[in-house]
Amino acid sequence: MRGDVSGTYRGPVLSMDYEAALRALARPLHPAEVGQAILDALGRRYQEQWAESALFEFEQNEGRFVFDLATSGGLDRADRTVAACALTPQHVAPRDVNYQRNFPLPPSPTGQPLDRGHLIPHLSGGTFGPNIFPQDRALNRGWSSEGRRYRALEREAASEPGRLYFGHLLYDDDTDFPFAVETGVLRGDILHVEHFVNRTASN
Repeated sequence: MRGDVSGTYRGPVLSMDYEAALRALARPLHPAEVGQAILDALGRRYQEQWAESALFEFEQNEGRFVFDLATSGGLDRADRTVAACALTPQHVAPRDVNYQRNFPLPPSPTGQPLDRGHLIPHLSGGTFGPNIFPQDRALNRGWSSEGRRYRALEREAASEPGRLYFGHLLYDDDTDFPFAVETGVLRGDILHVEHFVNRTASN
């Protein structure tokens, strides 16, 4: 699924009305304000679905995150990232390949091959910790038609310093394994958003 948000929404229905999140913002759109508006809206959406949650918002390197620290409230649910946004920096530090390789990745409950996916891509300033999530390998590596679209958005965001990129993880159970991912980039006054399936049915 894909869609563009401008004065009026057009395109397939995504997980939420992104246009509503931007409606109060003045034109021309400022990338940092758009990012904050999206995080606020996605945090509210998450709390509507998961009434008992412990949401925190914080910054990590170039990214800003909304995170459910469920265990801090004694909830029987995995701690997990809800959404993140970043403005692509002028310069990106080299990737710590050894750290990434040793970052914990639980076994796949569905049997599908998984990677340590970056919600905010490395070339847009994304690092590790809350930025890492279990991601379908074909989607992460661009091996499928969805994966090629996913990688194209990452490359678009990385191609221009100051470009807004955001990621949204969608859950339908208490794990930290999202069933879908939504990502978007700001193109002038148009927010382009796409929806990707991340989780196959269990074997």
